[in-house]
Amino acid sequence: MKLKIFLALIIFYSQAIKSQSLLEQIKKFANSPELKQAEWSVCAKFADNAEPIIEFNSNKNLAPASGLKVFTTSTAFNLLGPKFRYSTKLYYSGNIRNGVLNGALIIKGEGDPTLGSSNIDGALPLDSLMQRWFAILKENGINEIKGGIVADASFFDDIPVPGMWYWIDLGNYYAAGASGLSVHDNYYRLYFQPSRMVGEIAKLLRTEPEHLGIKFINHIKTAQRGTGDNGYIYRAPRQKLAILRGTIPQGKKEFFIKGSLPNPPLFLANYLKDYLTSAGIKVGRKLIVATQPLNYRNYSLIDSVTSPPLWKIIQRILTKSDNFYAEQLLKTFAKITTGKGSVDGGIEVIKKFLSGQNIDTTGLTLYDGCGLSRSNTITAEMMVDLLISNTRQNWFKYFYEGLPVVKKVSKIKLSKFGASAILANNARIKNGFISGVRSHSGYLRNKSGRLICFSLIANNFSCKVKEIDAIHEKVLILLANLK
Repeated sequence: MKLKIFLALIIFYSQAIKSQSLLEQIKKFANSPELKQAEWSVCAKFADNAEPIIEFNSNKNLAPASGLKVFTTSTAFNLLGPKFRYSTKLYYSGNIRNGVLNGALIIKGEGDPTLGSSNIDGALPLDSLMQRWFAILKENGINEIKGGIVADASFFDDIPVPGMWYWIDLGNYYAAGASGLSVHDNYYRLYFQPSRMVGEIAKLLRTEPEHLGIKFINHIKTAQRGTGDNGYIYRAPRQKLAILRGTIPQGKKEFFIKGSLPNPPLFLANYLKDYLTSAGIKVGRKLIVATQPLNYRNYSLIDSVTSPPLWKIIQRILTKSDNFYAEQLLKTFAKITTGKGSVDGGIEVIKKFLSGQNIDTTGLTLYDGCGLSRSNTITAEMMVDLLISNTRQNWFKYFYEGLPVVKKVSKIKLSKFGASAILANNARIKNGFISGVRSHSGYLRNKSGRLICFSLIANNFSCKVKEIDAIHEKVLILLANLK
């Protein structure tokens, strides 16, 4: 017994010495020129027993950027399950006589972010979706739709974007608004022809898809080769006027930037009408977006399109940091839990989920589900405690495997992460970035194989993001080298 106590004490003091040494390294980083004027938080604990490894400003309220998606996706897994699927239904009202539908065609949305998407396995791309619905109408003997098309978006509230998003983001694809009836990831491509002269206006060519109903005022200039996409679309939700500013690079015959659809349900109704008309089915002029629930009692269901399973949707959120998908999830579990698909409802569901996992939510301030708002705040310890809690859930495998894993040659934009062999094929990280914010949170194994949960959050730094990345990588290497 005395020997066991003695050995336990040796292990305890050994761990304490390592933690102290690690803390000293962390303090050196904190006093470096890159972080000296910034706010920086570090927290790491062992997953198996929640034993702290390092805590440095771990209870400081900081903006996590896209790291917040860990909160949203964890809540979704817990409430909906990894095999949950969305559905979008196609109905008609009235009756069919002699090939004429004396009524309307109704598309009933239920929050599916993947409808008409080409970006996720198992979803029907937009034109394939149109072909499917055309074939179903023909099977039902419909050659004309007298009553037009109704796009039912009432599954969510009628507030497409959170109030705390910046004006510079609105109108761009990464700030696409949530909708009860979404399509084509709620974005479009805007094509330009760069000028031969740097500083001159790039020629606006077209949009894909077409016929968006937007008037563009183009101030996009041509910049030097290699400068990348610095073009921005300024447009409020549902506004039909967009101001284009910024630059695109020389070097390509065409260059595109991506914008958010102004009114996804109306776009879908218009697109379907145009497709059916060109395929020989007449459609009445009436196009309606329903924002209040309809009574489907006397409507006839003719199709139901299902999404890929939730685990695939969340995999996209975690690997591609898809803001739109995250916002759709937030409103989805709000709708299912509270009966109203709203941002505020989704935030309350997240808070309730965290409290149910005995996670201290002091300092938690949320305004969205994706992390785009600079006003969101969490603590690094809160994040780590959630990551630990997730390891005990029956859906943990889906969450863990959905996180981007560091590779030798990283395709997941983790900067130079993976240069160290000890992190390659080991660390799984959800990163986050908006102006003045950089975060990395996730899992790695140390030399003895124990799973470590970590979170590193930097705010208000004035150096380049890659310099913060370099410091965070060094911290993770130190953690991975622990025995």
